[in-house]
Amino acid sequence: MKEVKMQTNKNTLADAMFDNANMINNVSRTGNLYGKLFAIKDMQIYLLKEEKKIEDEIERCEGLEKLKERKKWKK
Repeated sequence: MKEVKMQTNKNTLADAMFDNANMINNVSRTGNLYGKLFAIKDMQIYLLKEEKKIEDEIERCEGLEKLKERKKWKK
């Protein structure tokens, strides 16, 4: 009878260790995925800022072209 109880305890301990190992693996994987997500979000913010800079520069260039056209008409 004692052998059965010991066998059950060993399985329970092994199961608990396996569950803990899986939990650690899941936490590590989740942390890694959040890291990737934050890196992508950071890149999105950077790209939006760069897009805005380029759009502003295009508007300035178009504005200069319009000024040049007005000066031509005044002559």
